[in-house]
Formats: sequence, C-alpha cells, structure tokens
Amino acid sequence: MARGDFLPPVSATVFEDTGHVVPCRDLWSPIMAVVTASTVIRTLHRIQRQLTDLRSQLAAGPKQIAVQEKRLEHAEHEREQVAENLKKARKHADEKQLLLRSSEAKINDFEAKRNTAKTNREYQLLGEQIDADKMAITVLEDEILESLERVDEINNQQPLAANKLKQVSEVLETLKQQVQKETARLEEEVARVMDQLVEAERDLTDETKEIYRRVVKHKGEDGMAVAEGGCCGGCHQQFTGKMLSQLLAGNVAMCRSCGRLIYEPEAHS
Repeated sequence: MARGDFLPPVSATVFEDTGHVVPCRDLWSPIMAVVTASTVIRTLHRIQRQLTDLRSQLAAGPKQIAVQEKRLEHAEHEREQVAENLKKARKHADEKQLLLRSSEAKINDFEAKRNTAKTNREYQLLGEQIDADKMAITVLEDEILESLERVDEINNQQPLAANKLKQVSEVLETLKQQVQKETARLEEEVARVMDQLVEAERDLTDETKEIYRRVVKHKGEDGMAVAEGGCCGGCHQQFTGKMLSQLLAGNVAMCRSCGRLIYEPEAHS
C-alpha cells in the first residue's frame, strides 16, 4: 500500500431489522456492539500514550538519582577542599612560626656579638642590625596572628562541610529507596498496560496491523492522530471529501502529509 492511501473498504452486512451497515470483519457477534478499525486504533493510541507516560516516569527516577549523586560529589569535593585548605593554612602558620624562632635566635646571636664588640663602629652596626630584625619580627608576629586566625576560620568550616555531606548523602539514600519502590509500581503498571495493548491489537486486521506496527515502530504514539475538523490532528493537513467519507465510515487512513495513522474522534464513531 502506498503512503497516503486509505485502507481498503471492507464488506458490509445489512441487518434486516435495522438496515444498519457495518463492516463484517469488525463484528464481535451478530448482537454485540460494532468495533470499527477507527475504534481499535483510537484505543491503541490511548494505550500507547499511556505507555509513553509510564516510561517517561520510569526514566525520571534514574535522572533524579543522577542529579543527587552530582550534588553528593560536589559536597564531597567541598569537604576535601576544606581539609586541604586547613592543611595548607597550618603549614603556612608553622613556617611563619619557624621563621620567627629563627629570627629571634639571630637577634640573640647579634646581641651576644655586640656585647663582645671591640670597637664602637662594630657595636653600632650590630645594634642597627638588631633593631632592623626586631622590626621585622614585629611584622612577622602580625602575620603569624593572621595565619592562626585563618587556621581557626577554616577549621570552623569542617563541621559545616561534613554536615552538608551527611545531609546530601541521606537525601540520596532516601531518594534511591523511593525510586526503587516507584519503579516496581510503574513496571507492574507497564506490564498491565502492555497486556491491554496486546489484547487490543488482536482486533486489528492483518493489513491494518502491519501499517499500525510500521508507524509505531518509527514514530511511537506520535504515529497516530485523531481527525480534527476535517484535518490531521498531527500536521493539520486538510482532508479531501473522499477521505472524510472513509473516516466517517469507521475506517482509518494515513495522512498524505505526515504519514500518521488517522482515526475519527469518539463522538463521530
């Protein structure tokens, strides 16, 4: 069948008591309601949309977990960064204190030499050196104080970083449990809906089933569309009069523009 062609019309039977014409292949029984191709495709479209929604919900769980795992990685990195910063700050403070002790020892050495100076000039030079080193020590002591304050500041960040990591980890574990529970429920629902899908597909003729499966394979539930005001509900291409007549007769058609399988809305069936 070429794209855009209608499914071939089927034979019909006229009931003597009513004169109502229906497709013979679509009868459940001589006394039951009529099931047209349009009715079946409409049902299948609803089921396919339901499956799409369920599968979307199933995919959402792992995505939420992945986002929370990224947050956990970030929290772990923050804690590690705080620990590294603390290590560097303590090392910097220790180096400053070591330099201070070295400078103090140097001053003591100069003072000892000054006390044994043999000339006034030597005594004066050693005194000037001692004064300069004492000025440097004053600056160094201020730097040591700042470095120790920095150590305290970073050290206070550790409990906050650890607490944040714990909270993010707990949220992740709770989320995993919720997703696991919801996944089990959704998978059961998917299985139930799939049974409905298989059951509904049995009402299709072989020719209609082949076309239906082809469009679903390529487009999923978007491969079907309801007729809306004489137009394709998918691409809004207008139908010809003959196409409308076929649809009103309970048959389905393929849109010449987008290739969707078209069916009439329930009110017209």
